[in-house]
Amino acid sequence: MASTAKPVTKDSSPLSFMTRLSQHVYLYRPSTTLSPTTTATTGNRPPPKLILLCSWMGARDPHIAKYITPYQALFPSTPILLIKSEMKHVFKPKSAWPEMEGVVPVLREIFGSEMLQQGSDSFGSVEGESSTTLTSSTSTTSDSNEQDPELLIHLFSNGGSAQLLSLHHYLQSQSSLRLRLPTHLTILDSAPGQMAYFPTYLALSHVLLPPASRSPFPLWLFSFSTLRRLIISSLLHLWISLLWTSNFLSRLLRLRFLESPLGKLAREQNDTTPDKGRAERERGR
Repeated sequence: MASTAKPVTKDSSPLSFMTRLSQHVYLYRPSTTLSPTTTATTGNRPPPKLILLCSWMGARDPHIAKYITPYQALFPSTPILLIKSEMKHVFKPKSAWPEMEGVVPVLREIFGSEMLQQGSDSFGSVEGESSTTLTSSTSTTSDSNEQDPELLIHLFSNGGSAQLLSLHHYLQSQSSLRLRLPTHLTILDSAPGQMAYFPTYLALSHVLLPPASRSPFPLWLFSFSTLRRLIISSLLHLWISLLWTSNFLSRLLRLRFLESPLGKLAREQNDTTPDKGRAERERGR
């Protein structure tokens, strides 16, 4: 199936070896001369068809590249899809949905019928396109047929956790497409975290606070940069205090509408529904 993803541009950043599909989505395609048989595997298992990396909030390109390089060495024939995360994606999840429009065509190209919802035999249509009927012998999928996951997901911190959840919710919202994530293995790296005051402050201050003044003491006390840091830090403490209080009351009184975005994120990714088995939760279904 031909990909409908349209690369936007390539840049000279540490991620220049990847094609930039949108502001926060990048795709690496290995050389076509590489064969899956040359890929390092564990035992007799084949390499994943795709590696999906969801970076932490405000991650810098040089740091992200350091995590991609080992995957390139371990699975040289496997494409790598990167979804970067910003603060707005955590506190306003739907703001990431436009980014997911560039992710879905890549997933459809690589996984095909594995992304179909149970009971569907064709992809839906969007914006007037005709549906794509699947006629191969592998066109139907079933939850009862267990198979090794061919999608490897590695998410980092609450930012990466939020992006993966946004992708899942985006697929659910596009009922006409009849899509779902294929069977996958997820590495939850430092995520999801509960609403804790000081860890939340440290994470957000890393993103929001301007660089400290380099003026010598005591001149830095009166610099504009120090004044900005003081004002933003005070407002940040106030905002996190309100979030923490709201989340505490939501748990105490069991009122979901008071739940903070971080609390909701942790709850949805730590599904403890009694009628949902552990293995089913681990498969992300």
